[in-house]
Amino acid sequence: GITKKSMGIMNDFVIDMMDKIASEAKTDLAISGKEKTLREWHVNTATKLVLPGELKKHGVNEGTKAIRNFNANRKQKDSSK
Repeated sequence: GITKKSMGIMNDFVIDMMDKIASEAKTDLAISGKEKTLREWHVNTATKLVLPGELKKHGVNEGTKAIRNFNANRKQKDSSK
């Protein structure tokens, strides 16, 4: 297993990466000017800029998969009403 201290370090790492990605996405949104909604492509672009090499590919793929699953679940909930 993983020790409590190691888990804390990993948690801090993930929080730091998410903060960097969110900041970069916010900057990208501000540059585009007119939009006020953070979209998937803002986060994808930020992920590509922040993460190195293989992490970049996996980050974008997993993010795209999460959004696809979220939208599918939302459609299921909407159709069951």
